[in-house]
Amino acid sequence: MRLMVLSRRYAEALADVAERSGQLEKVRAELNALAETFAASDHLRTFARTARQSRSAKKSIFRALSEKLRLSGPTSRLLQYLVQKRRTGILEQLAESYADEADRRLGIATAHVTSAVPLSDAHRARIQAGLQDITGKTVRMFESIDESLIGGFQARLDGLFFDGSLQGQLQRIRETIAHGG
Repeated sequence: MRLMVLSRRYAEALADVAERSGQLEKVRAELNALAETFAASDHLRTFARTARQSRSAKKSIFRALSEKLRLSGPTSRLLQYLVQKRRTGILEQLAESYADEADRRLGIATAHVTSAVPLSDAHRARIQAGLQDITGKTVRMFESIDESLIGGFQARLDGLFFDGSLQGQLQRIRETIAHGG
């Protein structure tokens, strides 16, 4: 829990800086690249999290990493600050928290859409437009397939659940009949 609160706090501060300089999306991409680099390297993750390494050694490694990834000023300074505060272990959680904060500021909502079969481009566009009308936000969709839905789709968006699947319709009919409706 503490990790989540801490990463959110850093994400909000970084988003303030990035927003003022018009770099919300750029910083998101940089943090994602850093998180992917960490995820791909057990050695780097261990190095970042171990207290046995000196701050100067970590600063040197992370400065080189910043240069290699060509990180912007805000991201590079955050990385050095995390080294100074011995909090480089939260980088992956911070990238996730920052992405959520950047989306909030940019008016982007993420929808997870599950359908029985792959969506056609036209169907995808209709679902996305409908979700955008409901939320008033730009909707980014992630799709998955679940053949047990039989037909139709389900969508999860900002804590809401929309069930337009055949399986869901059958379940609602069963409930209506069971309750004497």
